[in-house]
Amino acid sequence: MNLVADLQREIKGLVSGQDSHLEEASQDFGKVRFKKPAVIVRPSSSQDVVQAVRFAFEHNLSLTTRGGAHSQSGQCLSENGVILDIKSLNRIIDLDPQSQTVLVEGGILWGDLVNTLLPQSLVPPVLTNNLNVTVSGTLSVAGLGVASHRYGTQADQCIELEVVTGTGEVLTCSREQNAELFNAVRAGLGQFGIIVKARLRLRKAGSHYRTHFLLYDDLSQLMKDVRFVMEGDRFDFIESWAVPCPQGFRRTGMGRQPFAAWFFPLHLTEEFESATASPSEDKLTGLAFYKKVHMEEGPLQNFLFRLEDLFALWKRAGYWDACHPWIETVLPWQSAGLFINQVLSQFPPHALGGGHILLWPCRGTISEVPLFQTPRSDFVMGFGILSGVPKPFLAEVLPRLNLLSDLSQNAGGKRYLSGWINFDLAKWQAHFGDYWGGLIELKSKYDPQGILNPGFIPLSKTPQPRA
Repeated sequence: MNLVADLQREIKGLVSGQDSHLEEASQDFGKVRFKKPAVIVRPSSSQDVVQAVRFAFEHNLSLTTRGGAHSQSGQCLSENGVILDIKSLNRIIDLDPQSQTVLVEGGILWGDLVNTLLPQSLVPPVLTNNLNVTVSGTLSVAGLGVASHRYGTQADQCIELEVVTGTGEVLTCSREQNAELFNAVRAGLGQFGIIVKARLRLRKAGSHYRTHFLLYDDLSQLMKDVRFVMEGDRFDFIESWAVPCPQGFRRTGMGRQPFAAWFFPLHLTEEFESATASPSEDKLTGLAFYKKVHMEEGPLQNFLFRLEDLFALWKRAGYWDACHPWIETVLPWQSAGLFINQVLSQFPPHALGGGHILLWPCRGTISEVPLFQTPRSDFVMGFGILSGVPKPFLAEVLPRLNLLSDLSQNAGGKRYLSGWINFDLAKWQAHFGDYWGGLIELKSKYDPQGILNPGFIPLSKTPQPRA
């Protein structure tokens, strides 16, 4: 079998076996795991996706979807299989300002969608920090952002999806139609079908934003204040971090190690119409921050793309090319403060490289996506160590991150599955809990040969190509 030639007869888009294309698709943003595919398919339409899946099904080939490749555990990688690069499916099919909905192909980047919507004074309710990722990619992991405390995940904004299952069947699904599949593909990590089209809910956008840059020197006070803000629905966007103030070296069981005192920036942002702008200092009443550092306002587009300057710095400084075994966990509110403080007290600041430590406060009951696993808590706190390390340091860093992951689960946390995940079967079962048996059944129903995105969640055996 000549895989490239045989596939190209079925596909109108690009089919490539060139080494340059294969090498490019052999790693993701994490740069921890490497797998070289046999062929790359860049579909020109949903029908190309159908043909690629049916070809893989017939020949028992694995087929892995790849979008922005921002994952960190090889979720978008394939060993000697087919990579379906969905970024070529990037059209806006229908935009309806009256109903505030949009129908898009799954490979469109969120940033491109935002740039089209803003002139219509529309915006997706939830956006990830990095907008250079695809719609279907983030819908497949849930999609979190700084407005999630108000609107939930990006997957919660889905009205209707067009999905190609692991047998090559095309199904339209929603809360009312094929609801089982609808709930399986949202936050389903591509295990049950490929999202080729999505009809999404939008909202009216203000023209401008105003951000208050606050600084805390005590995590418990920040958590008290940010819960107060969420309960009062005072701000449209909430984002926070933990940042080290290095103090030098101290004796530990592992010898003298660098250590830090930790501070906690909190950015509270409101969205407004410039014609009706008014001062907002009263919204800070009752907050006990250590210091107000800055206030900034401008066009809303500047806020939505606010991290592009940071990404440019990362690329210039080499951080972007480092290994990124990011670990993100969502903790119940009642145990989050103690857990985070304990981790930070032992965390050497240099281990961040050029990265940062993320705090993500949110309502714990805001999402209705079944497979997006969070603790059962009225409020939750996301905690992410988003470091970048040179490859020689991975052997030292990964065991620590695996231990941190285990400890977070012991504290009642649930991992966010886009980052560094090193679960065995027991940990996968613990993560999904009562859903695990149902996931096995869904895999058998919608991807009976296990060809879709194998090698991450052990729901079925990895397919072996037929001769």
